Amino acid sequence: MYARGMNNPFEIRAAGKSGTVEILIYGDIGENFWEPEKSNNAMDLIDEIAELKGRNITVRINSFGGSLVDGIAIYNALQRHDGVVDVAIDAIAYSAASLIAMAGKTITMAENALLMIHAPIMNWVTGNAKRFRIVADILDKYADAMLSSYLRDGGPDEKTVEGWLKDDKDHYFTAAEALEQGLIDVITEEMNIAASLPPSSRFTIPEALMPKTDPNTPDLNLVKQAEGEVLARIKARNDELAPVFAMHAGKPGMSELKDQILADPTIAVDKARAMMLDQLGQDTAPLNQVESHVSAGWGQNLHQKDFKEAAVDAMLLRAGITINDPHPGAQDLRGRSILNIAETMIGHRGSTLLGGAGPNEIVRAAMTTSDFPELLSGVAGKSLMIGYESEPATHRQWTREVEFQDFKPEKRVALSETPELLEVPEHGSYEDGSLSERAEAYKPDTYGRILRLTRQSLINDDLGGFTRIPVAFGQSAARLEADKVYARLIENQNMSDGNALFSAAHNNLAATGGALSVATLSEARMSMRTQKGPNGGYLNAVPRFLIVPAAMESEALVLLANEHLERVVNNDTVRSGISWVKSLELVVEPRLDDHSSAGWYLAASHTQVDTVEVCHLAGQRGVFTEEDTEFTTDMYRIKARLDYGCQVIDWVGLYQNPGA
Repeated sequence: MYARGMNNPFEIRAAGKSGTVEILIYGDIGENFWEPEKSNNAMDLIDEIAELKGRNITVRINSFGGSLVDGIAIYNALQRHDGVVDVAIDAIAYSAASLIAMAGKTITMAENALLMIHAPIMNWVTGNAKRFRIVADILDKYADAMLSSYLRDGGPDEKTVEGWLKDDKDHYFTAAEALEQGLIDVITEEMNIAASLPPSSRFTIPEALMPKTDPNTPDLNLVKQAEGEVLARIKARNDELAPVFAMHAGKPGMSELKDQILADPTIAVDKARAMMLDQLGQDTAPLNQVESHVSAGWGQNLHQKDFKEAAVDAMLLRAGITINDPHPGAQDLRGRSILNIAETMIGHRGSTLLGGAGPNEIVRAAMTTSDFPELLSGVAGKSLMIGYESEPATHRQWTREVEFQDFKPEKRVALSETPELLEVPEHGSYEDGSLSERAEAYKPDTYGRILRLTRQSLINDDLGGFTRIPVAFGQSAARLEADKVYARLIENQNMSDGNALFSAAHNNLAATGGALSVATLSEARMSMRTQKGPNGGYLNAVPRFLIVPAAMESEALVLLANEHLERVVNNDTVRSGISWVKSLELVVEPRLDDHSSAGWYLAASHTQVDTVEVCHLAGQRGVFTEEDTEFTTDMYRIKARLDYGCQVIDWVGLYQNPGA
């Protein structure tokens, strides 16, 4: 290896005293302003080329370009060299790097490489219009100087190249396109070459043309060593699969599958076996491997995923849990025991158990795979969500649900606190507005429990352990959420302004308690409609929900069912319409009975004004599960977790009457 400049990433490799010398230009041409250590300084490189007098050179390029002046100098130095100069584009040859590439007598390009040609660019230009016109003329001269470099025998004509160098586009060429244009001579095999954009890229690469690259340049010796190891592993894989293919030769579709697997080196042995099993048929027993237990890991296939989803629904149905839209295959698996399903899933991995394998061995073998624990987790997780969704949770009718990104307290400013619009006179200025400093802060908290399943429960086919108990956990989570919401109403805690949620100061508490009637409802509606914002403007909050304890349910239903109110005026009976009462949506909540069996509430829609807000962690609505296996105790554990919080955001859309 020849010496090189301290700050230059180009590398010169000698193949022998009289052999071809390789020059690697990996990095920016000229000075790299973002990563100076990756600069390819023209002066240093030209000095090195001069010392290679009489030697043949192969220039390997992987560069996003850079300084055109340095690029032209390097191109001319290679053209002057008295030996044969060939160029290999390993990955990227953009801008000035594409110019250098044209210096090769023979230009090769990797199948997955890219070449880009565009007009010369001058950065950081300042001055007046005259100065910019001068710069434009200079750039045209540069384009003229570059033009001849791209005019190769059998290549593009002068008019085409002039178009590339003087329009405002980046012209990208794949290896096939570059060969068609005559810019290169030969396409070589695809390479995994390191390349990365600098922090501030000078041009935008089309997404479809982005090369597959690594962030760091590999050592070529290590690359060759790695290639050898990969080839050895592929050969070992094919040797192992050969007798398996022979065993099933002649079976329908097996020849095509063999070609597919051998052509794709990323398919591991276990996955190949599974693909063959799928091809042989869903219910065909594996024939190729017999061992006492299996520990395997391979990627999901469609049949395996489909079976797992059907098994989850089958186990839920067998446990007596109603599910919407069960998997079509669930009924076929409904009669199978847990052990039978476990043994089937072992078979899906291309293995079978010995004929005398007992329940203990089946469970141990199944638990060493990833599929069976995932099945158990799926059953428990789906049971949790069924319980969570099915539990009566009346708070969901009238509260707003949001997501928090983390567990930090967030201040939530109420909609009623936004400033009002002001008139802007002709030629006048818009005045700044700001949100009120009043805000309610809260955050999600974490709640959870751990469910333990024993090996004995699996052997005994005890579905209740991981179906009915998780359903109960899910119901418990929904009840917890409702408890927290209604506690906000019952406890009547102080808001951020120092006044209780329901108070005379907030104009949302009945002056005297009264039974549920049109008159008391009308009084409540009047209070809500006349609520004002911080600037004195009416908010006109409209009642939408009537929230009552269970003791008042019948009374509320009768009131809401009536369409007219009779009253006496001048000795005559008058029937006046009260259809607005009938439009109220009834919410019956037994949690309120513990506090008062006579008090009731009105709430506006949260789409009009803020009332109570509930939050979950982002992407974590409802109950989520995690699982692990305790090796020393044969215990399978499922953790149920709920990240949840709630808070009253504003009082203007809420009203309380403590009742008679």
